[in-house]
Amino acid sequence: MYVIKPYLKTDNKLIVSESTMLGRSGHSKETVRIQFGIKSLDVTVHESDLVNENEVYLSSNVMKQLGIQVSCAYDLVVNDNKIIIGPFIGILSELTNKKVAEMLPTYNSFVKGYRYIGGAIAVFSIEGINKEKGTIQGFLYHPKKKTWQWKTFPFPGVVISIAEPSLTSSWKAFHEQMRHFELLLGGKVFNYPHFSKWEMYHMLLPQFKDQLPETTLYKDVHNIHEMLQKHGSVYIKPLNGRLGKRIYNVVADGPHIRTKFDVNHKSHEEVFTNEMDSSRFFEEHLVPDAFLIQQTIPLKTHEQSVIDFRVIAAKNQKGQWRNLGIYSRYGARGQIVSNITAGGHTEMAGKTLKEVWHLREKEVQRLEKEMERVVLAAIQTIEGNGYHLGNIGVDIGLDDQCNISIIEINHQNPDPYIAIMAEDRKAFYNCRFQNMRYARYLGGF
Repeated sequence: MYVIKPYLKTDNKLIVSESTMLGRSGHSKETVRIQFGIKSLDVTVHESDLVNENEVYLSSNVMKQLGIQVSCAYDLVVNDNKIIIGPFIGILSELTNKKVAEMLPTYNSFVKGYRYIGGAIAVFSIEGINKEKGTIQGFLYHPKKKTWQWKTFPFPGVVISIAEPSLTSSWKAFHEQMRHFELLLGGKVFNYPHFSKWEMYHMLLPQFKDQLPETTLYKDVHNIHEMLQKHGSVYIKPLNGRLGKRIYNVVADGPHIRTKFDVNHKSHEEVFTNEMDSSRFFEEHLVPDAFLIQQTIPLKTHEQSVIDFRVIAAKNQKGQWRNLGIYSRYGARGQIVSNITAGGHTEMAGKTLKEVWHLREKEVQRLEKEMERVVLAAIQTIEGNGYHLGNIGVDIGLDDQCNISIIEINHQNPDPYIAIMAEDRKAFYNCRFQNMRYARYLGGF
């Protein structure tokens, strides 16, 4: 990696050591295009035996116009008549600047392996983007001080999206900004665009019919009663919801209709004696075309806790998918979801499969391998439909006979924090590291 130092004259020069790859590139005294993020300028390359091998000097006016930060260490890639400085990776993490500042310590997990990534790494919010000026206000990582510093910088060369705009007033603004990034950066933006649970269902249905619960879109209460008559138990979920919020479990119990749901991590139940009363409840709480009705998957329970599994996967430095960990999730007692945020807990999948399913080691290995196969095949199908993903969290259901169901694919911000909760810190940091390695790869490094 190189340290880039300002050359105080404003004559658009790039001065390199004679002994470096740049010095031997054959561009001496030639005009080349130098690029940082999405900005570029023409400079003339000069060699000097006074410059150290790990240093380059760049005219101060070029440094300023391109927004190159002297605090970072960079790789330089020579591509024909262009030199790319980078990587320059932007992480769109929140909706507001205030929230980015509050969450700043958590972003250290992205820069833990900085010496292998290098370049400029920034975190920012939707609020911090100035589309007209082509600038962003956010926090830039200072590798020597190991701190984040508030800066104004140009648009990066690669954008990782981990923001969660679903069910917020920023949903429209988020998509407008992300479409703008897509236009500027092309295939160097992930995880975007987003897909809903309904879109996921239709993408996967042709290949994974046996692994998917029957699902329909909520138009009116008749849809609920039809699915209930067919399956006896259904889940109603928001199309774009996360973290187990606004989910209802509806069960036909003889002449009664029981509806369970959680409010502020507390379980509630409404019992209706006729369809008319239940219909009034659903019409009050549901919005047409915004919810799914899904056949209840026969998940195994243990001590009144429902159990499912989370598979986390990420692309590596070659753009290849790797399974990084499989974890079981136990819902809080009596609750209808397994989400950790709703009071559940987690552990390594192998432990649960041995203790609850009573499987032997070889059976556990076979089953985990099959989970991995299903997940990677599902990801391949989704990417084949035009979605660019870099990391993913897939929720898998398992019944008493170990039959696999795909519950949900989390791609907005599939936070690998579940690995830490399962005392698998190595997998957590590995996931973050792979995200950055993949971003570096996308940037051409």
